[in-house]
Amino acid sequence: MASSNCALCDTPFTASNDSAEHVIASALGGTWTIKGFICKPCNDTTGQNWDAELAAQLNGLCHFFAIKRDRGAIPVETITTTAGETFDMLPDGGFALMRPTVEKTRVGAQTQYHVVARNMNEARRILKGLKRKALNLDVEAELAKAKVETSYPQGLIKLPIEIGGVGAGRAIVKSAVALAHDSKLPVAACDQALAYLRDKDAAPCFGYYQSSDLMVARPRGVPLHCVAISGNPVAGLLLGYVEYFGFHRAVILLSEAYSGLEVNRCYAIDPTTGKELDLSVRLEFTRADMADIFDYKHCDHKDTMRAASEVLGPGMERKRKREWDHAVKEAIRYGWDNCGAKPGEILTDEHRKKIAQLIKQKLRAYIANLHRPRPAPPGFTPETGFAG
Repeated sequence: MASSNCALCDTPFTASNDSAEHVIASALGGTWTIKGFICKPCNDTTGQNWDAELAAQLNGLCHFFAIKRDRGAIPVETITTTAGETFDMLPDGGFALMRPTVEKTRVGAQTQYHVVARNMNEARRILKGLKRKALNLDVEAELAKAKVETSYPQGLIKLPIEIGGVGAGRAIVKSAVALAHDSKLPVAACDQALAYLRDKDAAPCFGYYQSSDLMVARPRGVPLHCVAISGNPVAGLLLGYVEYFGFHRAVILLSEAYSGLEVNRCYAIDPTTGKELDLSVRLEFTRADMADIFDYKHCDHKDTMRAASEVLGPGMERKRKREWDHAVKEAIRYGWDNCGAKPGEILTDEHRKKIAQLIKQKLRAYIANLHRPRPAPPGFTPETGFAG
C-alpha cells in the first residue's frame, strides 16, 4: 500500500521522488523492492550510511557463502590470517596480495630486485618504473623469466562475524518497518521504530536474540536472510524479526500500542541462490520479554556460535568443493596451454602424457595445502573453521 508521505522525513511523494526500497539490502543478496515507503533522498542517505555499514560488516560472509547479487560484484574484502598474512578476498573465491612487493638487495657491485606482482601487467608496470630510474633493464626479457606460481595462505583465515553500531542497527529496524508497510499497515503503527529511525539520539528499539530458534522448520545448513513481523492487538505489541546468514538474529519492538488487525508475515531468501523460502517465525514475546532482550539477556556468545556453526560448517564444505573445482579447472587449462600442442593440432600420446603430468604438477600445491598442519587459534572450532 503506497503511503502519501515518506516514512522517514514525511515529505509528500511525487512521481519523481518515490523510490524502490530493498526490503533486504541488495548488497546482501536482496532483490525484492517496494515503493511508496521512503523518498529517493532518504533512500540514498540511508543506503550510503545505514545499509552500507551493515553490508561492510557482513561482506566477509557474503564472500564466504558466495551470495548472488542482482547487480555488481561483491566488494573485495581484506582479511588477515593467523600467520599474520594479509590478502584481498576476491569475488571469484580466490585471494590476491594486497599490494605488490619490490625487494632491493646488494650483491657485490650489483643491485638486484625481486618483484612479486599480482599479475603480468602489474609486473610490467613495476619493471617499467624501475627502468625509468635509469636502470639498464630489458623489461620484456625480464618478464620472460618470470614464474607464475600458485600459493595458499599459511594460516587460518580470521573472518569477522559480528555486527553492531548505530547505522547497522537502523538498517535492521528499517527492514522490519518496510515489511510492515508492505503488509498494509500504516507506518504510524510502527511508532517506536519510527522514533528510532527519525531521531539520531533515540534509544534502540531492538535487541539481538539467540536463546532459542524462533523459526519454524528451519532448513538445515541454509545461510538464509529473513524479515518477519507479528501484530497482536490483544497484547498491544507489534514485533519484528530480522535474521542474516542464518545466525545474526534480532527482535524489534515496532510498537507497544498496536491496535490493528492480527498480522503475521515472513519474507525469507537463500542469498546463495536468490530463491525465496516459504517460512514462518514465532514472535510470542511479552513486554517483560522485550525488556530482557533489550538488556542483552538473550544474546550469549556460545548460543551465537552454536547457531553460526549450523550454517558455517556446511558452508565450509561447499567452499572446499568450489575451491577444488576451481583448482581442477585451472590445472586443466594449465595442462592444455603448456603441453606443446598448437591450436587445432591433433593431440599425440606425448601431448596427453604431458597434459596429465602438468595437471598433477599444478594440483600438487593445492593438495599439499589441504594436508598442511596449522596451529589452531584460541576460540577455533573444527565444526566452523572459524575463531569466535
